[in-house]
Amino acid sequence: MASLEHTANILRCFTTGRSELTVTEAARLLVLPKSTLSRLLMAMRHAGLLDVVGGGRGYRLGVLMHELGEAVRQTQTLSARASAAVRRLSDSLGHTGYVSALVGTDMVGLVHHIGHNPLQVGVPLGGRLPVDACATGRSLLAELSDEEVHSLLDSQVSMASPQSPQSFDELLQRLAQVRKDGFAESANEAGKGVGALAVAVQDSHTGQQLSICVTFPISTMDKRERSKAIELLKQEQKTLMRNAE
Repeated sequence: MASLEHTANILRCFTTGRSELTVTEAARLLVLPKSTLSRLLMAMRHAGLLDVVGGGRGYRLGVLMHELGEAVRQTQTLSARASAAVRRLSDSLGHTGYVSALVGTDMVGLVHHIGHNPLQVGVPLGGRLPVDACATGRSLLAELSDEEVHSLLDSQVSMASPQSPQSFDELLQRLAQVRKDGFAESANEAGKGVGALAVAVQDSHTGQQLSICVTFPISTMDKRERSKAIELLKQEQKTLMRNAE
């Protein structure tokens, strides 16, 4: 068991800032005899966990470790990562967060996380909103070309509420704004007094597309909090997209 623990600790020494490791460095980091570490490092090399670099003076992670890392990454689906992102958003902002997907021409909430603020708003999981009449839907529509949006919606809008687009031209104008701003926004569309901010994410390997958003009582969201919510949404979007490459 001690050798297994030492092996795991050696692997933990490799970070984004330390891609190579010598016996001397390992001994300093782990406070173990060089003779012990030399034997372990050589055994890890023979097992495929490490490769030799620097004329045999150092080690780096081997092909097997990279293959295992890719296998782990593949098991972490976009949905799971998006759910974790939304939980962080809810914890930070105090509002309800959703992971939503396009089903036909409707948006459906897959996962939600409740924030800590006393007043929470949003649509029940499984509830449907027309894709053109909500922030989550427009965040996904903005990823399409205008021609693709025409095809999906047959050049029609739902007019689900007085605040949603009342013509197809208005929808295209809103989508152009989403592309410019990098996020979608709604007010009084999912419900009276309900606001939402959303961004789209995609897995480049599977093509899966989702929207992550936060919903909030409009009366409780001031300019500073809105700016913070947008910044955090974009940060989570960037992280999700980077991990999906």
